[in-house]
Amino acid sequence: MKEGTASYTARSVAARRLEYDRLAAPYGEPAADDALAADVADGLVPTHNRMHEYIRARTAFFDRVVVSSIDRGVAQVVVGAAGYDGRAFRYAKPGVRWFEVDHPATQADKLDRIARLGLATPQVRFIPADFNADPVAGALLAAGLDPGRPALFLFEGVAVYLERQATERVLAEFREVTPAGSPLAISVSVDGATSQTRASFQRRVAEVGEPARTVLTFGQTADLLSAAGWKIAEPSDRQRSAGLLLARAATAAVHSERPRLTVRPSVPPAASHAFPVLSAALPLSALLSQTLVAFTVEADNETEHRLSHRTTDYGLAPGAPPGAPWLTSLLMYANCLRHLPDDGITIAGLLDRARTGTNLDGMRRWRYVTFTPDPGHGKRPRPDAIIRPTAWGIEARDTWRTVTAEVESRWRDRLGIATFDALRAALAAVAEHLDPLLPDCLPILGYGLFTRPDQGGKGAASPVAATVTAGAPAIGDLPLWALLARPLRAFAEQYEAEPGPSLAVSANLLRVLTETGVRTKDIPALAGVSKEAVAMAMGVMRKSGAATEGPGPAGGRFKISRLTARGVVLRDEYPVLAADIERDWRTRFGGPTITALREALAPLAAGDQPRLLAGLEPYPDGWRARVAAPATLPHYPMTLHRGGYPDGS
Repeated sequence: MKEGTASYTARSVAARRLEYDRLAAPYGEPAADDALAADVADGLVPTHNRMHEYIRARTAFFDRVVVSSIDRGVAQVVVGAAGYDGRAFRYAKPGVRWFEVDHPATQADKLDRIARLGLATPQVRFIPADFNADPVAGALLAAGLDPGRPALFLFEGVAVYLERQATERVLAEFREVTPAGSPLAISVSVDGATSQTRASFQRRVAEVGEPARTVLTFGQTADLLSAAGWKIAEPSDRQRSAGLLLARAATAAVHSERPRLTVRPSVPPAASHAFPVLSAALPLSALLSQTLVAFTVEADNETEHRLSHRTTDYGLAPGAPPGAPWLTSLLMYANCLRHLPDDGITIAGLLDRARTGTNLDGMRRWRYVTFTPDPGHGKRPRPDAIIRPTAWGIEARDTWRTVTAEVESRWRDRLGIATFDALRAALAAVAEHLDPLLPDCLPILGYGLFTRPDQGGKGAASPVAATVTAGAPAIGDLPLWALLARPLRAFAEQYEAEPGPSLAVSANLLRVLTETGVRTKDIPALAGVSKEAVAMAMGVMRKSGAATEGPGPAGGRFKISRLTARGVVLRDEYPVLAADIERDWRTRFGGPTITALREALAPLAAGDQPRLLAGLEPYPDGWRARVAAPATLPHYPMTLHRGGYPDGS
């Protein structure tokens, strides 16, 4: 670009973006982005040519990466050569900090426009730097970038204007200030366009003083990124041909002859670990939850297909006899049926085996168990009362035992033996450190949606007298769902030892709500839980003063749920507290143990088609086939009293 002048190509990109449909998100201020772009574009009329369509595709690619990263918990975004990019407005989410690095002349012009338009930028730090001359790592740290937490780095539309050595140096400095696994989205000018198209582009940009300097093949780009400390992800053919690429900070440190920047991380060294994929930015509890829920839904679907049952909305299942029992989830097998011999045990004996409460009255009403003596409708049986499985209960118990083993075998085949065994080993290694009295399943959540034992739901037996039963299986022999549930429950109980909302409320509801508001009807899809669970959680949040519900600013028939100032504080505390717990676990259990667990879980939830979704297709005769497929899996299971479904259904 010409010395002392703002970038013309940056203005051109802003003008073109006004004509594109942009990816929507349940947060941010798109109007502020559009206002800035309109101000920048004044007098520019984009030509609708191949470049126009390329920038459309490039914009969509970077938008997807930004929204995906933010939704997965990345709370720092570095925009290299930001130009007049307005994503810091369009995708502004409370708790996410933006760092825009750009040439001083362009950035000064942008700041003047922002001030004139009256746009607020508390979430943005502006860092003037000429990539051809200025170091950026120290400037990013001085601006507040936390090198111990994952960050997303954007390098859009700039590599073509830099010499290869300058690009490599800047990307290496980015790598120095971020942990392994942090994502980088980059666009490069690829060696593949026709000579006529390339010559035309080079002529136009040279005329405005911004000559194109670097054209790379895919292999050259991969080598450049590797030299700078980034590992390129295999792109689709379309992304490869367009030069739209995603990479992640490699585990190994960057090796170069230039002096290394000494970075003082804001977390203990043990917490600086590999984040192999975007999903690694999620709290450890969310990774455990999504895996456990995926297993549960697959097992639920299979068991529903095999057992006679009835439901409220859909009546008797095909072929089920009159009087068939209520449909229940894996949780009710885990906390009750699994532990019942044919001739029954005492309620106290069930408690010793399960080490958690169950919906005893529900299990009786649904025809799975009987009590002797019968306490009467809605009353708890005495500790010495005998609980026996009915014929329906015995059939359900045996079917669940078979199905859970079969689903675990499917996962082994689907993931591959090495990946599956690594997952089990990582889970068992953590579980070995946990309280042996922890149950093998998540609890039924009562009002407030707390996991703590003293917050059990109505009709749940209290586990205060639980002991480790003689002959209980060793940790390594537990089924996969139990190995997932134990650390998740331990995490939740530690989270809830602090004052504030439950992990279920924080991870699912607070995570998706904003100050400006979200349509209440959209919350179930955003959070991955049912409308019944949302209604219960919103009631808790309104009562605590964390959220309000009312009409939208433009009227209409849909209610809007908004966070209050208190709710914003609680929401922003969630990822911080979750990270603190993980750091504590690294200290207590060993950094390699927690790293192995992350590395085993994170790839399962990553990608456009996460592997966790592979087994969730319901049978055509199942009730899930009649409802919309979930857009996401819960970040903490919402297991309510009615059947124990992990999304609160």
